[in-house]
Amino acid sequence: MSFAQPSYLWALLGLLVPIAIHLWSKKEAKTIKIGSVQLLSESKSRQSSSIQLNEWWLLLLRMAIISLITLVMAKPQWQSKVNNSKLTYIVEPEFAKNEKFMARFNDLQADQEIRLLQSGLPINDTEYANSEDFNSADYWSFASEMDALQTDSIIVFTNGYAKGLKGPRPETNHHINWIVLDSAQTVEKPLIAYQKEKNITLFTANNSPVASKIATKYIELGDVYQLTSNGDSLQVLSSNSNSTKIPLIQQPALEVSLVYAESLSADKRYITAALAALSTYLNREIKVESSLDNEVLKNKESDLTIWLSTKPALVSARKKLVFKNDTISNALIIKGEDENTFYITERITTENAVSGRLTENLLSILDVNKEVKELQAKADIRSVTEADLKTNFIENKASKTHKASWSLNPYLWVVLLVLLFVERFVAYKRTQ
Repeated sequence: MSFAQPSYLWALLGLLVPIAIHLWSKKEAKTIKIGSVQLLSESKSRQSSSIQLNEWWLLLLRMAIISLITLVMAKPQWQSKVNNSKLTYIVEPEFAKNEKFMARFNDLQADQEIRLLQSGLPINDTEYANSEDFNSADYWSFASEMDALQTDSIIVFTNGYAKGLKGPRPETNHHINWIVLDSAQTVEKPLIAYQKEKNITLFTANNSPVASKIATKYIELGDVYQLTSNGDSLQVLSSNSNSTKIPLIQQPALEVSLVYAESLSADKRYITAALAALSTYLNREIKVESSLDNEVLKNKESDLTIWLSTKPALVSARKKLVFKNDTISNALIIKGEDENTFYITERITTENAVSGRLTENLLSILDVNKEVKELQAKADIRSVTEADLKTNFIENKASKTHKASWSLNPYLWVVLLVLLFVERFVAYKRTQ
């Protein structure tokens, strides 16, 4: 037996209270002088013994009540040995949907089980196997959960995605055998499409275990590419006659507010030229609204606010690029105190516009096609080796026998209520 809250056992010192009360209440008998005892009936020794016995019963009952209250607070648990499974297989959920792969477990023995590499490591079940959330695997987190499994050996079948390695390599009490099912095949997956007037640009991820790339191409609607009924998605028909539905986004023009001082008008021309080059490269309109710093009355919420002035910049809820001379910095554009603030550290010239990669920095700040990057991260299938997945094994010197625990509190409450009734009954009989 063990206790969930053993610190409450100190309350057993309260047993001294009824003992002290019992000893304090025992006083010497009062002597009464009488002339003759002839008229007095003989004392009933049996009745006297009964009174003394009731006193002792009350003492024991009250000590038992205090003990039970203490045990209830300490939450005792009864433990019994549980047999470990001899071998546990853990598989990626997408493998569980593959009948050919699962056929290898047809001769599974009674002391072996199959679990899914999902949160909680559930037993293989159709409900879990049909889940499509296969890209949120955190292998180190699952390795820590495997320590709680009541098994002697663990074999994990996994894709070994590189994005599943998050944080430091954990230490585990189990020898975990990771088997990475590698595939050299390149998977082409349509991610998203952008529409500008009648032109549609399709972004496709070309993924393999060693690389992840994005390809773009202009498409025309027809047998392979079709719009859905509501027009917000694109139906893509693959070579094996399977269709995939991807989002179709109408790309609005990017809006840039450019505020400048007369002394920095040359810098303005370089930035305007860089934005024009980006518009051609992205095939997307970039609207630049320029104004002098003494003409600005209020801030306009644009995709990017560029502040080429020594005056304090207006507060912007979106991204802003502010001129702030910094002779120490070696970069033309640096990141500010938050993710939406950037600084131009020196006057822009023909030389540093090229060496400082002005156009590339502006592209990075605008962060166009953000949805493509998020979808690519989910479709990434780059994998690592089995050695990369190997956890640090630590020998557990304690007993490896797993035990199951059951709370004894429900039974203790019943016994406590019974003792309270008995104590009140004995106390009532004593006063009679």
